Amino acid sequence: MKGVGHGMNNRKIILGIFIGVFIISIVIVGTLYLREGYSLPEISDDYQVTIYELTLEEMGLTEEQYQLLRDSIRSASLEQMNAIERRNAWLMLDAMAEIEFVENRSPGESGVGLATRYLELLGVGEIKELAVVDIWQQNIDDLAAVLVMRIVNSEDRTYYLRYNQTWGLGIVTRDSEDGEIIFDSFIHSIRDGRLCEREYPQGSVISREE
Repeated sequence: MKGVGHGMNNRKIILGIFIGVFIISIVIVGTLYLREGYSLPEISDDYQVTIYELTLEEMGLTEEQYQLLRDSIRSASLEQMNAIERRNAWLMLDAMAEIEFVENRSPGESGVGLATRYLELLGVGEIKELAVVDIWQQNIDDLAAVLVMRIVNSEDRTYYLRYNQTWGLGIVTRDSEDGEIIFDSFIHSIRDGRLCEREYPQGSVISREE
């Protein structure tokens, strides 16, 4: 009887070892499969990421007009603009060039690129008409001039933009220059691709009711 019991124990041990080896094999094969399935593709050294690949025809711009964008806006910002943003940026830059409004910035770092991004987040959309209506000094101590532009979008909605020579887009109002303020650079900023209120040590400048 002892011999039979001893033989049974040996078979159980062998069976347990076999099952353990089988489970470990499955885990190893599964891990290798997952690594192979989710491995990152090799990227060549000359690979570049461009969010929007747009032709001049798609942007509605000539080569000369597009050159103005390339000379004025950071290339990283320009690459990420869609067709509407690029068209809007060109219209603003062209209006500034026509009246010789020079920004207090280094060449190639115009704030117009960021301004068009704000307009996109505000839902302004494509600018159909743009006109410069005024230019004035913000105050006696501030040497930066403020350019006031009236724009009409593709839905025939009218907006007024105040663009500071140094700080860029300042205020956007709807319908009239003294109309509803939908953007104020003192109050708003962009965070994670969203328009939000600036925060200060004393709390938000304004409170928004949910």
